[in-house]
Amino acid sequence: MRIVLLGPPGAGKGTQAVRLAERYEVPHVSTGDILRFVVAWKTEIGLLAKSYMDEGELVPDDLVLELLRIRLAQDDARVGFVLDGFPRTLPQAEALDKILAEIGHAIDVALDLRVPTELIVLRLSARASCPTCGRTYNLLASPPKEDMICNRDGSPLFQRDDDRPEVITQRLGVFQRQTFPLVKYYEDRGLLRPVDGQGSEDEVLERMTDAIDAVPGKVR
Repeated sequence: MRIVLLGPPGAGKGTQAVRLAERYEVPHVSTGDILRFVVAWKTEIGLLAKSYMDEGELVPDDLVLELLRIRLAQDDARVGFVLDGFPRTLPQAEALDKILAEIGHAIDVALDLRVPTELIVLRLSARASCPTCGRTYNLLASPPKEDMICNRDGSPLFQRDDDRPEVITQRLGVFQRQTFPLVKYYEDRGLLRPVDGQGSEDEVLERMTDAIDAVPGKVR
């Protein structure tokens, strides 16, 4: 099963991507993780990506796509994957389809997590992240065991400057304008499955798995 996760910042994509990957026994492929670990890749493409990151610039689409091409061609991803953080635009989705076609695969389903704006603002304004492992916590719903300390590696957590309510609202407006064509792209191809992202993590996961298991022709 090859799954794409869509949804605004704060919809819970990262959390649910990990859980879906465990449920279907496929890798969780996060472009954020790939870029974080690219420093350890002593390859020309890894060093090139690192040069953009060191300057605080966005890694260009063509470079991210090449990193994805390498990752999705690995043995563990041949049986499926949960793709988290990509695509975010229509050109990225089209390029992803070309990459998958080259290795004989295609996206099976695009899950669109839908959450009201007011809930997203509440979630993101209470978000804290670990600078070392990248894990994200919601200080209201799922706080760390020790105040502002990562459960996984003990690093001090931080809150992003752009997680202020007024900035979040602006970010959501930009997101909606950019991703509308992307959502329509998957909808037109019959792959889009809207999922209510409200409720507990278990409730949302159950809705997502129901949508995935209803995909025609898939082995349950």
